[in-house]
Amino acid sequence: MKRLPPLHRHALVAWALVIGFCLVLPAGAAEDLTELSIEELANIEVTSVSRKPQKLSHAPTAIFVITSDDIRRSGVTNIPDALRMVPGIQVARISSSKWAITARGFNSQFANKLLVQMDGRTLYSPLFSGVFWEDQTTLLEDIDRIEVIRGPGASLWGANAVNGIINIITKTSDKTQGALATNRVGTLERSGGGARYGAPAGSMGHYRLYATYANRDESVSPEGEGSGDSWDNLQGGFRSDLSPTPETRLTFQGDVYAGRFNEHTALPSLSAPYTTLYENENDSKHMNLLSRITRTLSATSELSFQAYYDRSEKEENQLAWDGDLADLDLQHRFEPFTGHEVIWGLGYRYYADTIEFSDNFSLTSPSTTDHLISAFLQDVISLSPSVQLTLGAKVEHNDYTGMEFQPNARLLWAPNAIHSTWFAVSRAVRTPNRSETQIRIRQGVIPPGAPQNPAPLPVEVIIAGDEDLESEKLIALEAGYRLTPDPLFSLDLALFFNAYDDLNGYLTADPVPDPGATPPRITSVTAINNGMEGHTWGLEVASNWAPRPHWRLQASGTLFQASYDTKSGYEGSFSDDTDDAAPKVQFSLRSGLDLSPKVTLDLWLRHMDDIQEGTVDAYTELDARLAWKPAKGVELSLTGQNLLHESHAEFAESLLWTSPTEVERSVHVQATLTF
Repeated sequence: MKRLPPLHRHALVAWALVIGFCLVLPAGAAEDLTELSIEELANIEVTSVSRKPQKLSHAPTAIFVITSDDIRRSGVTNIPDALRMVPGIQVARISSSKWAITARGFNSQFANKLLVQMDGRTLYSPLFSGVFWEDQTTLLEDIDRIEVIRGPGASLWGANAVNGIINIITKTSDKTQGALATNRVGTLERSGGGARYGAPAGSMGHYRLYATYANRDESVSPEGEGSGDSWDNLQGGFRSDLSPTPETRLTFQGDVYAGRFNEHTALPSLSAPYTTLYENENDSKHMNLLSRITRTLSATSELSFQAYYDRSEKEENQLAWDGDLADLDLQHRFEPFTGHEVIWGLGYRYYADTIEFSDNFSLTSPSTTDHLISAFLQDVISLSPSVQLTLGAKVEHNDYTGMEFQPNARLLWAPNAIHSTWFAVSRAVRTPNRSETQIRIRQGVIPPGAPQNPAPLPVEVIIAGDEDLESEKLIALEAGYRLTPDPLFSLDLALFFNAYDDLNGYLTADPVPDPGATPPRITSVTAINNGMEGHTWGLEVASNWAPRPHWRLQASGTLFQASYDTKSGYEGSFSDDTDDAAPKVQFSLRSGLDLSPKVTLDLWLRHMDDIQEGTVDAYTELDARLAWKPAKGVELSLTGQNLLHESHAEFAESLLWTSPTEVERSVHVQATLTF
């Protein structure tokens, strides 16, 4: 029998000790496992829509909230998998440690039209215009909620909040007092868990300390072979929330992260056999510090200032880079007149990076410094007790395209607590990044004599950036309707039509022989260019229903269509990998049943349509979680994921030569103790 590595044996022993400790605890009344009622869910306060607390039912945008209870009862072990609950969000696992996540189309490993934040700190990489999801590993038990907006939010949050915003909000430290320990072991999630301790910080507030770790096994190739992409990560951090005076609130928090990602990568080479297999051990290190002060000036006026610093060092397929990001944000909310609530703010962001080139990847310069200056203004106007008009705009200046203007208008009609309808029109932009403007990447090498290359020389396939790239532009039309006829049922519908201009396309020039190069070759250059335009449209629906007092059903679905074309005035052969990288149909159905005050059963059925012209087949999967609370503060759970198939593919393409793999069926057990 295969012997477990020491780390996994220790995790198994730790889990067994927790189980044993739980069983000898005196029996007590189990904590109430009932989730928030449907009426309470509709009244959850969200902050991502208007940068201020407001009821979810009165938010004039397509927004979905994943609660902490949703995360716990789903059995997910990471943030990306939790996002599968959201209509309009496509989540596709590329490999053991990598995901492609987007809203309303345009999915890729670095989906560049989706802004992601955690507690006000951006997780969006300025170098690649995307999110390294493998590095976002905070303790899941500390997450209060995840607010997901589908559609533009650029008038408040700036460029790159084009198709959506994901705002991960952790609990304030007063809600995480005492101690928590959790541990899991499983077939793919070989070990993982964390610990947290919270206590008062004198008489002014509270603090918490936490640590979390995970070790995941390698995934499999489409042929069923191990792909060598196992990964480990460790993260620790703190948060403190203080109130030195009744009018002043202070928040200080920070995290330190280290991860190692193994990968087997076939990199292109100009010498036979024209690809070289590398076994890489990629390291990733991050740290961040954030401070925020909020001052209540009056019953209708509040001023806040936030500053954070983020340091990252990362390796990826023989590339290495480091980056420093500093961000300042000032915001003021007040009511100048009756019926007007104004929010305005100023922002400044500094980013600098240095990258070590490889034979296959280079930029115009090894280092850069970027500056982003912004200002926004929004007025929420109460036209009547049931009608609300929101007008806002953000102005930004960046180092690539200069000044950008992003306005929006939203109208909400809520005649009563049962019905609400909203309409919106917005303009948003996605600004170029350093990679797109400066990149030169050897995407592949076609051997001589191959069917697509009968020439006697190898063909080097190059993707090149363009320093004259313009911003990708969006005009979005949206409408939505919410219905809560009684406390047992709710329905949320959203319709959208997006018109894009100056989308990035790929213009391929005629191959050029270069016999004098070393070694001799034919070079085929594909240049990034603003030569595409397109339209997307769709319907998103989410519903909650409680057919019995201890049974909750939650359903969501998406219908999506897209059309992309070459812009008039552009000649040549364009290709675009977004053509149908989004599924036309996807849905999710979750069932949460309290079998008793101590035992819960959760089922989660998901379906995803095929993508990329059948390269990735449609799939339907089922997750199941059975949990038991033998005593107060103790929970034991058994979770099975992707139970309907031994494995299935979710994505076929990725950047930086990462080979997509398949998602396997898995099982894990978890014990959580709070005291």
